[in-house]
Amino acid sequence: MSSGSEKGGPMPGIAEQFHQNTVYSRKKPFAGSRPSRQAEPFKEYPNSKRLKLEPPDLPKGSLWQALKNRRSRREFIKEPITKEQLALLLWACQGVTSKISGYLLRTAPSAGALYPVETYLVINRVQGIDPGIYHWNIQAQALELLKQGDFSREIESAALNQDMCRNGSVVFVFSAIFARSTFKYSDRGLRYIYMDAGHICQNLYLACEDMNLGCCGIGAFFDDEVNDLFGLDSREESAIYLAAVGKY
Repeated sequence: MSSGSEKGGPMPGIAEQFHQNTVYSRKKPFAGSRPSRQAEPFKEYPNSKRLKLEPPDLPKGSLWQALKNRRSRREFIKEPITKEQLALLLWACQGVTSKISGYLLRTAPSAGALYPVETYLVINRVQGIDPGIYHWNIQAQALELLKQGDFSREIESAALNQDMCRNGSVVFVFSAIFARSTFKYSDRGLRYIYMDAGHICQNLYLACEDMNLGCCGIGAFFDDEVNDLFGLDSREESAIYLAAVGKY
């Protein structure tokens, strides 16, 4: 499966090394390094003067309630969401809000407006859309069908058997085309890519909360199995973040 577009080549230097050294795979044990002890959960300056702030009265409005109520929800009922709901979620993730000097500015920020993150979907249950694997074409505002069929068990298995991937209505798979950022920012571009993915998924969380849908971001998955499922080469483009969405 190939997009037919030029991706710019793999990352240089330590960025590539870091990415490959943090891969999960059934083919080899993960041999990452850890500190000698866990850090304290909070930081404070006990000798500093403190100015106490009272808990704020939240303004009326859906954004504030979504922030207050946001949770990672992992238990889904096997019911479909609507095509309109999916369109809203995709817009929340990376909807185009302005066009300036050739850049398509979006709902989520991106370092240098380079937008290295692509959005793929495993659709399990969405009204009016056949189950399958899709790519979100932002310029065309269209879903591109890559593979038709039920892939709920494949994505569940690739995500370390987390059943929310099978029970959810849709699984968002965010990939990175690394050279979009590293061509400009070199190795440091890898940091910006992960920041971008976090911005996008937080938008997804808040949109789901406002629509009474559940969402759970997923960082634990077998990289090679997810990449193989979507036809990604793992060096020029690789999955970096998943999120299961559904009714609860």
